[in-house]
Amino acid sequence: MMPTDHLFPKGAATLRDSQPMIANKLELSPCAVSVLGQLFVEGPTSDNDITSRAGRCDLVSAGLAFHEAGLSFLTPDGVRLAMEWDLCSLYARRDRRWYSKVRANARPEGAAVSHSESGAAVR
Repeated sequence: MMPTDHLFPKGAATLRDSQPMIANKLELSPCAVSVLGQLFVEGPTSDNDITSRAGRCDLVSAGLAFHEAGLSFLTPDGVRLAMEWDLCSLYARRDRRWYSKVRANARPEGAAVSHSESGAAVR
């Protein structure tokens, strides 16, 4: 049983099901996307520091975040969605910490060649 199972009626589709993640990205409000990035980069965040309470509520109702005891944090589905976000749109954001974290975690360990922002190989 997953921690988010109580949020969905029995038989309802979740992000864990083999649904394409892009459909769920398009359904998130800009506030929810901002909070998704904040929670992904900063980890558990207190109510006083959350960028948007409405965005947090959107994530909680979608099963992408938890809110307990004044703290908000991502569920495994929320982390998966944040990791699969399009790198080009992350790079275009003013705060590039989300982009940097996804890019650093996506690179296989021990990779000898990295790629520049333009996509060209760099040694």
